[in-house]
Amino acid sequence: FNDIMEGGSNQDATWSIRLRRYGPGEESVNADGTKRSTKQARYGKNVRSPLTDERNAIFAMKDMVELFHGRVNLSKPDCKIYLFDGLKSATVDDSIKCLARAIGKGPKVSIYAPKTRICVTTTPLCPIAAFTLCNVAQLRPHFTVLDPFAGSCASLLAAAHIATNSAQPKKSQGGTVSIEVAHNGLVNRDDIVRDFETRSLDPPLEAIHGDCMLYETRKRARQAIGHNSFDCIVTDPPYGIREKFSDVSEDDGSSLPPLTQLFYAMGKDRAMGEPLLKVGGRLVAFIPVRKGETLEECLPELQAREEAGLVMEGEGREQVLNDILSRWLVSFVCVS
Repeated sequence: FNDIMEGGSNQDATWSIRLRRYGPGEESVNADGTKRSTKQARYGKNVRSPLTDERNAIFAMKDMVELFHGRVNLSKPDCKIYLFDGLKSATVDDSIKCLARAIGKGPKVSIYAPKTRICVTTTPLCPIAAFTLCNVAQLRPHFTVLDPFAGSCASLLAAAHIATNSAQPKKSQGGTVSIEVAHNGLVNRDDIVRDFETRSLDPPLEAIHGDCMLYETRKRARQAIGHNSFDCIVTDPPYGIREKFSDVSEDDGSSLPPLTQLFYAMGKDRAMGEPLLKVGGRLVAFIPVRKGETLEECLPELQAREEAGLVMEGEGREQVLNDILSRWLVSFVCVS
């Protein structure tokens, strides 16, 4: 915040502090010794936090905000500052407070919210997570993008939004391909196409009904982009490790987590000279981590990564889903 303090490059910038509150209230103990959580109002983008709470937050930080040189502007400030309260981490018992500054504004993702979609599934990926997958993959408009566990194609809606082509892209100019093992009774491909078209987005070059663990399915995906490798892969794999996605027996590896199975399958393609992902391309995925586990324990095993030619970059980022489950956003780069 040095730039908005006296002598800074933006010392005359107006500013505001807004409170965003998440999570339950504090726990209390009943007369019988059982615990209960007191209900706490939540404030986010669509529900403005009370001015009293925001004033209290500002007063608690008065030593810092007194250094701000500009005036307060609650309607259209030059510098938007947010205090996030009630954030949780699987590794920290107490709630976390975070002070953040808005430095950019992304697309209006509410138009991709599950409740606005024609294709409705039981566990849709939220649009913010979908755009995050694409951003971490460093997706560009001309990229070819694959989601091998596509579901209702939330990730590919985000990719198409980023591409924003006015006409159906030629196969040499990019495009998206989806693979989903569920039949049309669960994931209707026609509804998926309508979700794209009603938003003036290019639909997938092909929405494949098949198992991404099978060679013929992956070959069909490559055929959709001219028998080439994809520029990036973005996906949110199924979290239930007991789910079966291939016709092979458990001795052949079908008991492994879906992402690990995919890595081994990509390794076979690579060994045949038909890589699913280009060298330098990224595979970005969410990896489920249960309470008591570490991310390292839940990553695809080293042998699978080496066979697929994938190297993890960075440390990953955690999103807590509930008291016993988190998901980590992890990026892998394809090497020669």
